[in-house]
Amino acid sequence: MARARTSNDVWWSEKLNSLDRFDGSYPIIPKEPLAERSLPFLIGSRITIKNYNIFLLNHGSSGYKFWFQLNNDNKTGNVYIIDMTSAVHERVIFRLQKFFEVPNNGVVDFPPILIAGQILHNVPSGTGVWTAPDILVQPDMVLVPKPSTSTVVPRPPGDLDGNPHARIICEVAVGQDASRLSQKCISWMQEQYVRDVVSIKILEPRRNVQEPRTGYFFRTMTAKLYHQGMAVQQWDFGNARKNSRDPVGDFTNDPALCRAPNDPNFQISIPISDVFWDPPFPIPPTYIPMIPTNVAGHVFNIDLYLIQRCALRSHTL
Repeated sequence: MARARTSNDVWWSEKLNSLDRFDGSYPIIPKEPLAERSLPFLIGSRITIKNYNIFLLNHGSSGYKFWFQLNNDNKTGNVYIIDMTSAVHERVIFRLQKFFEVPNNGVVDFPPILIAGQILHNVPSGTGVWTAPDILVQPDMVLVPKPSTSTVVPRPPGDLDGNPHARIICEVAVGQDASRLSQKCISWMQEQYVRDVVSIKILEPRRNVQEPRTGYFFRTMTAKLYHQGMAVQQWDFGNARKNSRDPVGDFTNDPALCRAPNDPNFQISIPISDVFWDPPFPIPPTYIPMIPTNVAGHVFNIDLYLIQRCALRSHTL
């Protein structure tokens, strides 16, 4: 959803849409803008995996997030729009990326830790379906070799361009429902090279009531951290509790709400060493990935209060 469209993208988008009108081989993007309440929105039925991947290559920058629901034949599936670009979605992604940039210690060109979005990977199920996370964190190839030059047997997986596979992934959902978000995060964790997945779910604003001082709408927000070998951690970090009848009162009087930065109850901590996870096989029981000397610190810290404020400031109408 973040990649700029080229003239080739536009040509292919128009070509695929015109082909779909005749034979239904490819999903088709709706001409009119969608409302979030209409999601998930079906845009193709019995689409082959090959044609879906071609479609994804040429519509990945269309402002929508897609979901390929595999049919029982394991060859075709239905395609849905499950989320879309919005100020809230994109700014939360941007802020999350900044947390992961901190250990690079200001290095911009060829940093040891690479942070990007919407880079295609294979879905871990092995079906050949492609997908792209909102945010991915990868090691630089100088520190962890790309799969084609790795001496590890079997060779490690990579992204579709041959770079090291994402080690940390973030998925942000606004229009996308929470159950589908959870399914996608659990799917990512089937790949052992994905060490951590962060999910952020932001519910719709409560239109009839606002914070007294800022005027921001009240919104429920939930974050989860999936970490290999550990139970899922969860934080409810919105400025309102779900289904609260008195959000103003809760916001004013409930000390357990996420109401200030640096609150230890609303911090997500991820070991920086997870980015450099590249073990030999079989994996030694004592294996611990090393953090390069030019990387600052030992953990990524995500302050959920700052994510909350970012989301609230992005939607004030």
